[in-house]
Amino acid sequence: MRARRGFTLWEMSIVLAVMAVSALIVIPRLTSFGDDPPEQTGDAIVTILRDARRAAIERSQTVTVRVDPVTGAYRADSTGIAGTGLLAEGTLDLGTWQTLETQLARLVYAFRPSGAAFGDTVLVRGSDGAVLISVDSWSGVAVADAR
Repeated sequence: MRARRGFTLWEMSIVLAVMAVSALIVIPRLTSFGDDPPEQTGDAIVTILRDARRAAIERSQTVTVRVDPVTGAYRADSTGIAGTGLLAEGTLDLGTWQTLETQLARLVYAFRPSGAAFGDTVLVRGSDGAVLISVDSWSGVAVADAR
């Protein structure tokens, strides 16, 4: 008996099909590589406040966010006709290069179902500068002003 040499046409077509599927999955991601904007100072807290405002409007409930400026731990609670409950909790992803600076022991932000809000102001210092985070009381939109 002679030993078989090389690959059959069937084996080659399977390998080519797997490579084609892999290329279809990978190539779109490679073409957008680096297009994502870099994370800015204060983005983590602005994202939490934006999500809390959206939840207050969508659920027609008051959403209160409390943030510990030392640890970055936050908790969002909702209050409505059905009662109160935990909406979300976790720790802000500030990284090692961002710090929250405030005189307050706890930051509190309250978002009404209309979108209006009231909240504290905090200075976020990072490697690319300092940003003052506040909430516009009429619109409820979190605003980041570079300092």
